[in-house]
Parts: sequence; C-alpha cells; structure tokens
Amino acid sequence: MDEKKQIERSTADAFIKFHNSEYATSYRIVEHSDNPDIRCQDGERNSLSLEIMMTEDRPGDIQAVLGRSDARSLEALKAHNKAGNAGEASAFEWASCLKDDVLSMVVIRVQRKLKNDYGPNVALVIWDVSGGDWNWDMVANKFRRLLDLTRNPFDRGIWIMSLRRDRIFRMV
Repeated sequence: MDEKKQIERSTADAFIKFHNSEYATSYRIVEHSDNPDIRCQDGERNSLSLEIMMTEDRPGDIQAVLGRSDARSLEALKAHNKAGNAGEASAFEWASCLKDDVLSMVVIRVQRKLKNDYGPNVALVIWDVSGGDWNWDMVANKFRRLLDLTRNPFDRGIWIMSLRRDRIFRMV
C-alpha cells in the first residue's frame, strides 16, 4: 500500500471508530477505491463512503508532517528567529491564525472538492496536520458561510480531524 493509501486508510479508521462510537453505528471499511477513497458498510448493509483529504496551516506543512521537509523543525524555527532578530524576517511568516489564514486554506481546498461527484452517502474527512491544536467549532459558522454549498456532494457531512486523530469536528 502506497503512502497516500496508508494516510487515507488510517484517517478513515480513526473516523469510523469515532463515528461508530458517537452515533452507535457499526461501519467497517470494505473497499479502498479512488472516487471516493474509502467505502464502508455496516451490519445492515448500509453504505458510507469517505473522501479523505489533508489540510495545513501554511504551504509545506503537509510535507513536514510526512517527514519530507524540515520546514517546521526546531532548527528551522531557530533560523527564522535569528533572521527575525536581525530584521531579515517577520514573525508573521511563521505564525498562523485559525480565523484567518488557516480557515482560508481549508476553505480553498474544500471548495475544489465540492465540484466533484462522489455518489450518495459520502462524507468528506479532512485530516488537519496543523501543529496547533485548533478548536474548529469556533469557526464552524464562518466556515459554512465562506463555502459555496449550492452544490454539496457530501450528504453525510464535512468533518475535520485533529493531527493526533483524537478530536473530530462536524463542520457541515
């Protein structure tokens, strides 16, 4: 299984575990596909499909989380702080804000997904790889207002899962 499929599978596993616990369902993964990424079924043969995506605070954060970049390493932060102290860099280049740039980044990515057709009983599950432990409930209303939901193929909701996959927020 390639890295992309591993990410999709582990994100789906965490989501299904949460969903089954929270909503007293019994979904299990039955197929890994391309559109949508994961197909699930419960004991009564009800289907739930999952489209999986990742989001980041700043471009490059996903690569850093996957170990492909040291852009968010301690060494990179030290270098940035040194450049900032010398007046060569701004502290704002490193920082992120949920209500502004972080929310904007996820809205742009979700808007692209809203253009696709995935069939019925589909949820979008977004794995947020932010280093910050954001409380997405704080921006859920603004998130919905920023999206054009006139065409929403995710009839089972749009969800955001924290980096550690220990919190899930229903956004739509």
